[in-house]
Amino acid sequence: MSTIIMDLCSYTRLGLSGYLVSRGVKKREINDIETVDELAIACSAHQPSVVFINEDCFIHTPSDSQQIKQIINQHPDTLFIV
Repeated sequence: MSTIIMDLCSYTRLGLSGYLVSRGVKKREINDIETVDELAIACSAHQPSVVFINEDCFIHTPSDSQQIKQIINQHPDTLFIV
């Protein structure tokens, strides 16, 4: 199960990654990113099952918010948790 974590806080990424690994997700299937552009590339490359997004990564920039909406619409088979 490919998973993407988009969060600026390294502690949150580490905690969520640790939790997912403890639940059987392989560490190599977890990708950490920090920007909306990285998210677009990662979603296209990995076709993730789940994407965790901290809204603080995009709510301060209207163009990033719009791009997040587009990414979500382009990947209907992916579960996005914001």
